Amino acid sequence: MGKNVLLINNGYPSERHPQYTTYIRSIEDCLIASGLNVEKLVIRYDRHITPLYKLYKYFLFWIKCLTIRTDCDTIYINHLPFALPIILNPSLARKKLIVHWHGNDLAGYNKFVKFASRFLGRFVSKAHNIVPSLYSGQELTARYGNHGLRVSVSPSGGVDISNFSPAKTIRKKFVISYASELKREKGIGIFLYLINNRKEIERLTGRSIEFHYVKYGSELAGYLPVLDQYDKNIVKGFDKMLKDDVPAFLNSTDLLVFPSLRDSLGLTALEAMSCGVPVVAHNICAFPEYIKSGVSGELVELKDSESEQNREFLDMVVKVVNNRDSYTPRQIVEANYSRASVISFYRKLFETL
Repeated sequence: MGKNVLLINNGYPSERHPQYTTYIRSIEDCLIASGLNVEKLVIRYDRHITPLYKLYKYFLFWIKCLTIRTDCDTIYINHLPFALPIILNPSLARKKLIVHWHGNDLAGYNKFVKFASRFLGRFVSKAHNIVPSLYSGQELTARYGNHGLRVSVSPSGGVDISNFSPAKTIRKKFVISYASELKREKGIGIFLYLINNRKEIERLTGRSIEFHYVKYGSELAGYLPVLDQYDKNIVKGFDKMLKDDVPAFLNSTDLLVFPSLRDSLGLTALEAMSCGVPVVAHNICAFPEYIKSGVSGELVELKDSESEQNREFLDMVVKVVNNRDSYTPRQIVEANYSRASVISFYRKLFETL
């Protein structure tokens, strides 16, 4: 079993940016907990991130990827396309290789990823590949072929179920939350539709409904003025919060709507489930792997028109509101997505490398 691992990632939390790429620290913690010694080659941003500063940091990172020499048994690379020069480093030829794929690594719309992918096939075939979901595994094999490709599934760092745990709270209103980016691709339009049809939801459920959301996302400037127009007693916005504050936000909700149109896993949905909160999402991507009807939430089939899609989502929300106490979402997280399950995965993986 290789005891020394060089962990490579194009980001790492810093004192200035403590919430930046927190998943990599979770992965590091799990590797250490599984009995491994971890060294790091990462990008840390110690001041305001400007395009020029980011380019400078990437330049230094790529030089190190190309030239680094290490005594570590295993090279563990996250976001391989963004560490592209690593494939030309001759000193790593005899090392054990792990490639961990995340988010946009396999997204077809990223031009740089599409460019880098042309050169990665041979390297990927030599490595043991980790993907966050079966859905991502299918994307990986579709891009690089499944002949001889070694692929394992493991959520990125898993969910800390001791931190994300149910907390009993008493509230008069039924709270529906949206914790994704304020962004069209993440389904903010559906959340707005639910708000605009609040009275119908209340009529069909007999409950007073309140909506919560988090103020962040690349399209924040466009959507925030719209959300600010609503009655603050009905629609409440929360500033983007530290990771330690997320469990309290999730425990203040009764239902999470997660209408994203693309996600490699959907960690926020799993964190909500760990807090005992059911989730409504589309029946696409990785969501069917953990959202089970009547157990952890409900899935919405994609429809041909936006109006049909919105209506279908509302109907599923009504179903969950009317049956809220029958859902037991935490069990699925405990069994397959907890940090303990990730640590167990690493122990088994490094025994077989």
